[in-house]
Amino acid sequence: MKDAIVARRSVRTYTREPLRASVYDGLADFISALTPLHDDIPVDIEICGREEFDSEFYRTWLCRANDFVVLRSAANAQGYLQNVGFIGEQIVLWLTHKGLGTGWFGMVRPKRPPARGELPYVITVQFGRSDNAPFRRLPEEAPRKKLHELLLNKISRPEFLPLIDAGRLAPSAVNYQPVRYYSDNDALYICRVSPPLRSHSLDKWQQIDVGAAMANMLVQSGGACTFVRQEDPPELPQGYIYEYTMRL
Repeated sequence: MKDAIVARRSVRTYTREPLRASVYDGLADFISALTPLHDDIPVDIEICGREEFDSEFYRTWLCRANDFVVLRSAANAQGYLQNVGFIGEQIVLWLTHKGLGTGWFGMVRPKRPPARGELPYVITVQFGRSDNAPFRRLPEEAPRKKLHELLLNKISRPEFLPLIDAGRLAPSAVNYQPVRYYSDNDALYICRVSPPLRSHSLDKWQQIDVGAAMANMLVQSGGACTFVRQEDPPELPQGYIYEYTMRL
């Protein structure tokens, strides 16, 4: 899974090669045991094929895979988008570890409103055999900001650096890379750049981006780091939004 942090890249074209039943079974087992960011926020995760997906959603030409993971969540709880990003990125890393291509896909619209008792749709991950996108071999192959560009101050513990680097490699909407880090003694504060425009969609995707970065950090730490949202966060430089506090 740690190797998958580097290897993963966003895939937009897939072969028509069907996957073995063991892949779906293994994915279902992994989903049932993965670690959420907020275990008190209801989430529904559905694995479905192209025919079923097309019957439920409008999709664009970039959505080309045969298989999909659809993520739904209760939307009335603080942190639900970060929770979805945290869960979805763990699924992405597992699929990458199994040799499959993946792609977060936000530009999908349901064809109907949620049925009674059904959670609202949030986002989709498509997956399958990659057509022409080999896995990355080195972190330098990823089009990402440099590590020092993500730090708001001098790092307080060297153990934080590999975790921040793992978060740096996480995907983000339109590769905007909004996540930033501020450290103080034993705490690493995770924040994000305020959206340049007052856009509800951009703000939504950036909160999912935060969750994806924290999932990479969790995997890199071997499950050793914890995340909490403080009621009294530190004062950050202007233009940044506090998200979570990480401790080892």
